[in-house]
Amino acid sequence: MTARAPIAPAVLADAAELERTLVPLVNRFRARQADNGTVPAPTPADDTLLRAVRHVACAWYRQHGLAYQADALTQDVDDWLAAGLDSPPHFARSRDALRPPSDGSTVFFLAPLRSTNSSPPVGRRLECFFALRKEPDALPELALSHPHPKNNCQSLILVTGSDGFAQGNCLVFFPENVAAHDKISEQPYAMFFYNKMRKIHETYALAGAASVLTPDTLPRASAALAPDVCYQARAIWGYLHDSLHYQGLWPFDQHITLKMNWFVGLLEETKVDAKTVLACAEGDIPFAPQQIDMILLERVFRYPQADDATRNFDSGTGVLLYSWLREHGALTGSPADGGLLRFDPGRALGALREYVATLEKLEAEVTTDDEYRTAARALVRTYLPPGEDGQRYRFTEDQRTLLRAKRGLDRLPALRFAQAEW
Repeated sequence: MTARAPIAPAVLADAAELERTLVPLVNRFRARQADNGTVPAPTPADDTLLRAVRHVACAWYRQHGLAYQADALTQDVDDWLAAGLDSPPHFARSRDALRPPSDGSTVFFLAPLRSTNSSPPVGRRLECFFALRKEPDALPELALSHPHPKNNCQSLILVTGSDGFAQGNCLVFFPENVAAHDKISEQPYAMFFYNKMRKIHETYALAGAASVLTPDTLPRASAALAPDVCYQARAIWGYLHDSLHYQGLWPFDQHITLKMNWFVGLLEETKVDAKTVLACAEGDIPFAPQQIDMILLERVFRYPQADDATRNFDSGTGVLLYSWLREHGALTGSPADGGLLRFDPGRALGALREYVATLEKLEAEVTTDDEYRTAARALVRTYLPPGEDGQRYRFTEDQRTLLRAKRGLDRLPALRFAQAEW
């Protein structure tokens, strides 16, 4: 972490033990799985490997006073083995047994789950992670000036984990990511591995923006940050972003099923990020300039780079926001700039204010879930035209500007995160 708050030797020792005993087993098993979590044509060796994973993980759980997680994992694995590994896994017990750690404490979890935005293959594969919760120093004071109606988020340092977490760009773990036959009705925890942010941001977001924007208008407040500054800025962004989900006329916790609709969700995500940027621009929030640039660069210039961009939710939010900024004069071009765009931060703030006003007007005018979904779809389709079968949308010619850096970025190996790396 930092010289002021190093990771305790006992935590590092636990991580080393997991890397020696469990993580290799998990990586071997996940390589046998299909994206839906099943093991095609399973063999007795697959059963034996999963039993070994269960044995080591449950021993670790019990050794650390987490018998309830061991019991849940045992039952989930036993049921899967009984049903056959060529059937989809159902790890609801493990999902529901997990309790979020207190600040300064560690958390360990193992289950088949989707490591969102990680390096391929991504699916409901067996994964594990070991992490340390570290909330930003400014959070207690920030919670007074910007209270969260229902804070269930945890800022974490990923210490070690299987390939879905230790490689690639997965920053999040939600209960709905766990492979299970049922759907959650509430979100009791939401974990974010913010120590991964600095390397991801500098590798992809800054490079993506530099390929599109003129050098003199490229936002730079989030570049070359000290590791602990980047962590704190990203954690505060996460706190503000999440708190805004629970405010307004259609709060997330009261309309979770509606907000998981693809079109509604695109508007919801971009709205709360826009409101976070505006809060940073207008209020006394720590690391405000860093957050503003980080949010815009991540959302607009990194997310659309995904290989599955026309199916990817986060990519859709970035493409939509790009077109909104273009339409409202925050991103402009001229022949003198050689095809690059000029970014105007003042006009961007104005465009985001208008965006928030537009969405809040939509929310005030609809009265039912169906009306909301219909209105959201119509607004999104203004900027994201329908795609081919299996695709959520297609890039317009102007939106393809965002992909200039993709070929070079695709040649880079997946990012790897060493033990507790910032």
